[in-house]
Amino acid sequence: MDELDMLGSTPPSPVGSLILIGLLLFIVYRILYSLSGQHGTSKNGEAVSGKVFRMPARQPKAPPATARLTPVIGDKDPFGASEEALDFHKTLMDKGGLERIGDFFIEEMPGYALRAFTHPAQSLVGVIYKDPDGRIWVNLVTEYKDGRIMTTSSAESGAISLSRPHGMPLFNHPGLSVDQLLRRHKLETRGMEQNEPMPPEKFSEYFAKNYAKVRAHIYEQEQRKTEKKRTGSILSFPQNQTQDAYENQTADEDVVDEDFLPSRAESRKWLDMIYRAVDIPKDKRELFQGGLVWILDNASPQSVSQTISDYSGVRVDEAEGRLIIRSEAGAEDIIEPGELKGPELFEKINSGLPADSKFTKLPVDVRGVTFYSRMSF
Repeated sequence: MDELDMLGSTPPSPVGSLILIGLLLFIVYRILYSLSGQHGTSKNGEAVSGKVFRMPARQPKAPPATARLTPVIGDKDPFGASEEALDFHKTLMDKGGLERIGDFFIEEMPGYALRAFTHPAQSLVGVIYKDPDGRIWVNLVTEYKDGRIMTTSSAESGAISLSRPHGMPLFNHPGLSVDQLLRRHKLETRGMEQNEPMPPEKFSEYFAKNYAKVRAHIYEQEQRKTEKKRTGSILSFPQNQTQDAYENQTADEDVVDEDFLPSRAESRKWLDMIYRAVDIPKDKRELFQGGLVWILDNASPQSVSQTISDYSGVRVDEAEGRLIIRSEAGAEDIIEPGELKGPELFEKINSGLPADSKFTKLPVDVRGVTFYSRMSF
């Protein structure tokens, strides 16, 4: 008698073994399926089952809304004994007559450093900047009694934003020597009543105030561009009104208020009039509306120049009562607006724009407003 008989046992049934193996395989399959669902499986780049976890896209950090200066203490040189910075320093003092205020870090912007100077007898501030990429440049700043602030800069392209709020024009001359920059700044600031000299102890406050103004302006421009991309047209209703309230407004052709914004009804009426006057294929209308602007008869020079800057691909700045047109290629044209405003000023500026940036006047008769398009006909 063998050992199994002695123990009183019987061999396992083949059917039972198969069932057990099948059950184990099913459990393993469910575990693997669950794991694949958590980590995601794909076919031709598309998820086919379960939840897919993705790392969020990294977005470039926007510059801070405010900037505070921290004085550099001791003998530390934030410019690392740079010969370029030393040359800028000597030129500002020897040829510009400026006196050193001190070195600073910007608390909210690691990697940035600046050295500030002020003129003892006139409104002239000089600042040597260094950014995290090691680029060094100079800004010369003059403030006027009416509150306007004019800046002349030698910053390389991309080192600083060229967009500035009304009353704070920036003249950028990439790579210009400090000696030449001083002469250019003197030419740009001639013939105007300047403010008092900047006291050294007021510089940090002065810097923070002006930085906040520029950042607020840039943020506003970014929001306008985002809204333009979202709507595809300048003919959109303001966000501070509900759609129902806007829908209930009636169209009125008599436009007299400088701050006027068209209601939805007016926008539709205007577009109907435009499409009756100008034959625009339906498949081109979205593109057409993306470059459609309207100018009020009493639109201020600031409003006109801002509209052109937003929609033409060039920048229009105001300085000493003049309008400076700057293209992306660096070309400049200067216009004396005089007493012009509204469509007359718009067309004068338009005449000085590069050929590929000009607007075309539309033959639409609405009292108080004139329409223009980036598309030519």
